[in-house]
Amino acid sequence: MHNLFWSLLILFLIATLLRLDWVYYLVYVVGGVWVFSHWWIRRSFGKLDVQRRMAYSAFAGERLPVRLRIANRSWLPLPWLMVDERVPLDLKDTLDYRTVLGVGSRAVVEHAYTLHCKRRGYFPVGPLTLGTGDLFGFADATWEEAHPVYVTVYPQVVSLHELGLPSRSPFGVLPARQRLFEDPNRMSGVRDYMAGDSQRRIHWKASAHEDRLLVKKFQPAISLNVAIVLDLNRQAYPISGTIGSSEWAIIVAASVASHVVSRRQPVGLITNGLDSLTGEMTLPIPARQGQEHLTTLLTALARVQLGDSDQTLAEWLPPRIADLEWGATLIVVTPKLDEDELWMLHNAYRRGSNAIALVCAAQPNFAKIRAQGERLHVLVHRTIWEKDLHELAERVQT
Repeated sequence: MHNLFWSLLILFLIATLLRLDWVYYLVYVVGGVWVFSHWWIRRSFGKLDVQRRMAYSAFAGERLPVRLRIANRSWLPLPWLMVDERVPLDLKDTLDYRTVLGVGSRAVVEHAYTLHCKRRGYFPVGPLTLGTGDLFGFADATWEEAHPVYVTVYPQVVSLHELGLPSRSPFGVLPARQRLFEDPNRMSGVRDYMAGDSQRRIHWKASAHEDRLLVKKFQPAISLNVAIVLDLNRQAYPISGTIGSSEWAIIVAASVASHVVSRRQPVGLITNGLDSLTGEMTLPIPARQGQEHLTTLLTALARVQLGDSDQTLAEWLPPRIADLEWGATLIVVTPKLDEDELWMLHNAYRRGSNAIALVCAAQPNFAKIRAQGERLHVLVHRTIWEKDLHELAERVQT
């Protein structure tokens, strides 16, 4: 732009000194086109309205369709518009996310592309960059999005069979053979009034209809919260398979959480992993129930990363489960289990919790640890691959 300006100025001086009319004419024409091109591009480019339409969350392995909608609110068309989207490698479905479009007067154009969510994580998409210019190359303009948008890729969730575990199980509230107490929100019918029944349990409408006192019957259940402990201390994982084993541990934790929530039971999360967004240790998530709470858990598991700690699980976990209510189920997802950690889980059992360990990496002395866990009332299961979870379901059912 500056070179053209100085070139026109030099031509104008030459025309003035030599009194050449055709040079005057050339300066006027080129200068007029130069000024008009700048006005045109600046005005029409400033009237663009850009929207990105997409879902901001997905599961690992899914593809996210993205649609860019570009509306030109000016009567002046744009001869060309270069669209450049910055996409991280873990979301790329093609090599290049750059294209050139033509935007007409008062027109709307759309550009669609796909994001391939190859692995779980919290990834930035953008900032989007737009560039345009005139046909002569006299003027150009660029625009860049102020901030990128973020896509949360949830970990894969393995579909589990109904495990049929007893009421003190890792999967929440299950029907109990013994009537420890009844759930007032789950009525199963009515029965005749007996001496000692509370008047608050009388079903007045049914009693009036049958002309005899009837009381409500409730389904017996044991209300147990589930606390999932995810060990992501890098020191605990084998060097040769740190990434694979830790990612599988996260999948196991997500699968158990999804299974518990699907049964409408409360579940929480405790982990020593780091939040990739803040760089700090992931905060514990209290036990809740419902799909919204499951989204919160999966979001935390999408962002969690391996951390480095000098404390073993046996040293780190006890203060964080000291306030666990009686009857709660403690599910520890860990790459290995040693004797100290077994005794730590045994102490949790003695305080009234149901302790279960899911070992998600190869452990040479697993049979010995499992036998010792049975003596200490700690259920130890191997969950190295997806098929192990299904074998666990079949083994418990039998």
